[in-house]
Amino acid sequence: MIGRFYSSMSQNSHERTLDSITIQTASGISDLIEFDFNRMGLGAASPTTALFMADSNRIGFLSDIDHNGVVDTVRYILSDVNAASNTENPRDRILYRLVSNEPQINATLGVTEFKIRYFDSLGYETTDITQMKNFDISLMVESTTPYDNRYSQFYWQTRISPPNLLRF
Repeated sequence: MIGRFYSSMSQNSHERTLDSITIQTASGISDLIEFDFNRMGLGAASPTTALFMADSNRIGFLSDIDHNGVVDTVRYILSDVNAASNTENPRDRILYRLVSNEPQINATLGVTEFKIRYFDSLGYETTDITQMKNFDISLMVESTTPYDNRYSQFYWQTRISPPNLLRF
């Protein structure tokens, strides 16, 4: 009975650690997405030209992201599952964040879903890149390694309305 108790405590400890790591990873990604998306169009000549790429799991936009007076290109791109083949999770991918011509650093592993839906200023879903003013973003992050054949998961969803796109 004592052996089962310690085994149960050990399993619980491993699961909590895995959950904690997954939550921290998702929190870092979501904070960065909110930071970048809320600055979308900052410094761009016009809000209608701020976006240059938009589909369900990729987006590209203009922004003076670091407030240095230079408008940068910011891109989020979700890889296919082959890009993260060095992890144990067969579903995870890499979420790339590319800013201008800077080399990619700290690509995010563990993302299994990154989806964006686009809405106009009245709240209607749109595919017209010049009308996109609001963004529904959903993110699923899973642990890259399992414990007892289970991957820890964290789901995050939000709607962002970048103020620089709504100014006209």
